[in-house]
Amino acid sequence: MLSHDRIWSAIDHLAQRNNLTASGLAKRAGLDATSFNRSKRVSPDGRKRWPSTESVAKILAATGSTLDDFLHLIEPRDTGSRIAVPLIGSESAAGHIGADGLPGNGSVMAEVELPGLGPERCFAIEVRDGALAPLYREGDVLVVSPTAAIRKGDRVVTCLGGGGILVAELKRRTARAAELSGPVPGEPDRVVPISEIAWMARVMWVRH
Repeated sequence: MLSHDRIWSAIDHLAQRNNLTASGLAKRAGLDATSFNRSKRVSPDGRKRWPSTESVAKILAATGSTLDDFLHLIEPRDTGSRIAVPLIGSESAAGHIGADGLPGNGSVMAEVELPGLGPERCFAIEVRDGALAPLYREGDVLVVSPTAAIRKGDRVVTCLGGGGILVAELKRRTARAAELSGPVPGEPDRVVPISEIAWMARVMWVRH
């Protein structure tokens, strides 16, 4: 069933699937960065605002998604394609990832079943103790892949050699350093030398 809430939720999930914020999705599609802001979804007098078909067409083209993909986000259907991935707590993400880019058995709490995300190796991180605030809240689960190709604009989890982890949008990566956007608009970007990065993984999916 088409509804205002489900269509906007589908846009949010399409952004998350592509490791973008709603604003980042709008910019990638060539739209104004504020097009999908929550404040734009209801007018000041309380009337519901709906995204235009042109906007939907542009975000599908920008993400390489089909109309059927978008309809699936509006009304999920069980396709039978699911995978089980190891789940760790955010406090275990640093220093517990093996050479294959996956968490060691000692840090795995459980396995979680999720929609199939393609051939990439993935694991899940449950956010605890405000570790990834303000982007993610307590209890959110991030599915990340250390084997997926990472492009400019992708949201990534980065584990620092000192043991901390952070989530940010990748702005640029060279042989010497990775430039990461500040987690909050207006905060300065962070340049992290490659020598200080233990591992970096692309955020593939988020469960709130």
